[in-house]
Amino acid sequence: MFATFVENKYRKKREPNDDSPSPLILLWIGLIFIFVFSIILLPFGVYWPLSYSIWVLLIFFLPLVFLGIQFSKTYGYKILIAVFLSLLAGGNVLLFLGDAIGYKSGLTSKFDVLPEEAHGYLRYRYLYLKDYRLDDSDSGRFQSPLLVRRRPGGAVYGPIITFHYKRIRSVSGKETKFPFYALCYTKDKGNCQIPSLYSGGVVIRDSIWETSESKFEPGSVFIVWKDRLDSEYETKGIFSFLFLVILMLSWGIVVYVSTKS
Repeated sequence: MFATFVENKYRKKREPNDDSPSPLILLWIGLIFIFVFSIILLPFGVYWPLSYSIWVLLIFFLPLVFLGIQFSKTYGYKILIAVFLSLLAGGNVLLFLGDAIGYKSGLTSKFDVLPEEAHGYLRYRYLYLKDYRLDDSDSGRFQSPLLVRRRPGGAVYGPIITFHYKRIRSVSGKETKFPFYALCYTKDKGNCQIPSLYSGGVVIRDSIWETSESKFEPGSVFIVWKDRLDSEYETKGIFSFLFLVILMLSWGIVVYVSTKS
């Protein structure tokens, strides 16, 4: 009896983790994922409104997931942990770090602006004035649901908000190109103050309400009246930067533990 041995040409496909990649290479690939993804999203975090952040994060995260899957075929499935950490880093940049950098660097904030010159700085997100006064004779309050977003077939509304406003005028008596209003708002029937010791806040070009109670001139600009946010954004920037560092250290720990095991 003769026994014949035939070599199987269809060998079992090698698993990604059969040949462990160099820990140093794995470490650098994950760090590059986190760092580059954060850098790409940083300009959006600085300039784009918060309402667009989720769409920006989703659009850029999908190619990162595809890239991570491709790398996992060579370097193992641990690289997907770096992809997840990149998602956290991107959200941190969009929501916190980018906004703090924009404010502190002056990219999105402008200070000591005369009311009659404020129309030239409406591209800034935060605007603070000087030599102004709040006109109590042109002030009031009204209630309206908060306009979340508009749709072709209608609009989406939030809770009922009480709005308070006062007209901003120049001390010099010069008229502003657009009517400027200091604005504050609170939920339901609450009360908020527009103190004269503040000088500006967040710029709103379009109304965030729809009601017939308010009769503002077309083209009116509103400033959500707040104190200067210097210390708040300094703290925000420090903690968001530390969070980014912690994510990178977490990836280093993952690589170290997986190597030891």
